[in-house]
Order: sequence, then structure tokens, then C-alpha cells
Amino acid sequence: MNLTITSTALKILLKSLLLFALAAFVLQSCSDDDDDVVVGAPVISNFEVGSADEHGDEDHDDEDHADDDHADEDDHAHEGEVHKGEGMHVGADILAQVRVSSITLEIDGHDIVAAAGEVEWEFEQVYTDPKYLVLNPEFHEDIQIPANIPSGEYHVKLTVTDEAGNSTVAEADVDIVDKEETV
Repeated sequence: MNLTITSTALKILLKSLLLFALAAFVLQSCSDDDDDVVVGAPVISNFEVGSADEHGDEDHDDEDHADDDHADEDDHAHEGEVHKGEGMHVGADILAQVRVSSITLEIDGHDIVAAAGEVEWEFEQVYTDPKYLVLNPEFHEDIQIPANIPSGEYHVKLTVTDEAGNSTVAEADVDIVDKEETV
């Protein structure tokens, strides 16, 4: 049996091999490495620190103060100020591309010195409650401030970490004072 390949058959065979090689190259270049998506860190907005009394009724009706010309001024007169022995509200809206894995709240007074009868105070708590381990949680906690701590400016730090390991920090300062010190 004598096998003879014509030039036309050879051209068809070469084109087929070239097409097969090109398809194999294109499919090989589409690897799983392209699946590494960069996820941005969580975003913290509307970070609030203040008296729990000011923020205690989140669902208040603005119409209740419609006739009171100074209601808004009174509501915010001591914003950023908290009384010893009372509650401090800490709140924030969190926007996360992946689920939040933890929220850490820290409060400290670096340069505040305790006087006689006072104790130094620092607060740190990691929140892993199911209500926070979701996409885009709303953080809301009321922290009880001890009555026997020194008055002064305390630093509040909120750190949000997501399941991808990204974290974001929001910071604020709050004055913690005796109720009598409020003007």
C-alpha cells in the first residue's frame, strides 16, 4: 500500500494542527490565577460617640419637636461629651464586600492621671455577635462609664476586620466629665 499525500491534503493537515495548537494555547492562558479578586477593606461611616441618652431612642419621631425652635440645639449641645456613671453610645454604619469577622472597640485616656479616689480606666471588647458577622452591619453598643474615673478626653477606636483579613479603623475623641461639670 502506497500512501501519497497531496499538497492540498498537507495544507489542510497543517492548518488543522495550527488551529489545534492555537486553541490549546488560548485555553491554557485562561488559568485559575485570574480568580484572585482583590477585595477592598470595610468602610466605616456615620461613626458616632456620645451620651447614650442622646442616642437611646433611635426611632424617635422628628415631628415631636416640630414646634420647639431650639430642640435641635438642645439635642446636640453636649455631643462628644459623656457623663461619668452613665452610658456612652458608640455607633457606625459598616460597608463590607465580604462578611465581617470581628469588630473591636477600644477606649482609653492616654495622658489622664487618676486623682485620689479615682481609678484609671481603659475599655477593650471584641464583638463577634452574629448580628455583626454579616455584610454591612450597623454597629450599636452602649458602654457603661464607671463613676470613679478621672474626667478628661478619652480616645475611642473602632476596628472592623473582614473575613478576607482586611481591616479599617475609625477614631474619635470624647470628653468624659462629672455631671456637675456640664455647662
